[in-house]
Amino acid sequence: MAEVVLRSSRFTPIIDFRREGSVKRFIIYSISLLALLSLSGCGLLNYQKQDSLPHSEAWWNAHVDVPPTWSYPEASEVIPPEPPKPQEQPPMRAAKSKRGDAHRPSGKTQYPLLNKHGYEERGIASWYGPSFHGRRTSSGELFDMYKISAAHRLLPMYAKVTVTNLENGKSTTLAVNDRGPFVAGRVLDLSYAAARDLGMVEKGLARVVIRTSEPIVGQKANDIVGEFFIHIGSFESEHDAHYLLKDMKSLNYKTSVLKVVRDDRDGEIHWRVEVGPYRSMSDANKAHSRVVKDYPSAFVVASR
Repeated sequence: MAEVVLRSSRFTPIIDFRREGSVKRFIIYSISLLALLSLSGCGLLNYQKQDSLPHSEAWWNAHVDVPPTWSYPEASEVIPPEPPKPQEQPPMRAAKSKRGDAHRPSGKTQYPLLNKHGYEERGIASWYGPSFHGRRTSSGELFDMYKISAAHRLLPMYAKVTVTNLENGKSTTLAVNDRGPFVAGRVLDLSYAAARDLGMVEKGLARVVIRTSEPIVGQKANDIVGEFFIHIGSFESEHDAHYLLKDMKSLNYKTSVLKVVRDDRDGEIHWRVEVGPYRSMSDANKAHSRVVKDYPSAFVVASR
């Protein structure tokens, strides 16, 4: 019988089938070798498939544990920094001034419009993304910056609104799922995806109009029934919050409507000073028109 020698430097040593004395063993060996090579090829194909994923998605799959319904960043997407929040001075009046003389509101305060067609409001919108991605919103759901949503101070949770960028005419429709922005002079905080649809990511801020196509939950005629507060200030230090509360008491604000509220969200603690509650938006707006004479950065906010 001729000598049959099969060599494989990767999988097996040299085997002399003449010494084995059996063609049957040779056939079994060949079949096993072919099966092994087939499995190796599948593994190689699987590796190449994983390696061909966009870098951002592959990293996301490997490092981020998120619900399966979440969206993923595009491979070539570069996210610019979020618009900075203005450095606000503590909302304190001058120590030696009389009531109303320390600050004067700049211009007339604008309140939302309510009619049979629903809600309308104009003002400055900003956006937020990486700094809050994955954290819990006021509605209880996790914030996904790659989904279209927004934070608003007054509208009920999950209210559907159309937002139009007055600077370029672009519009998007979204649902409110968070409270904010807690910055004077801004009326809406958009998710990164919503800001991208409106073409305002690079600029950071834009003049917008917010509209609903029908009356919202709690709306009665030209008012909204619910629970509202006047936000005076927010502090990292509880001591600073109580100092502001003391200042308000010196101006004869009713102690029964003054509150220091601890706001603990994902381990970040702030102490808010609020006035209220008020059982309708119109009542809160009336009280706000008086409060703003002493604390011009105050604004009305619905309960969470």
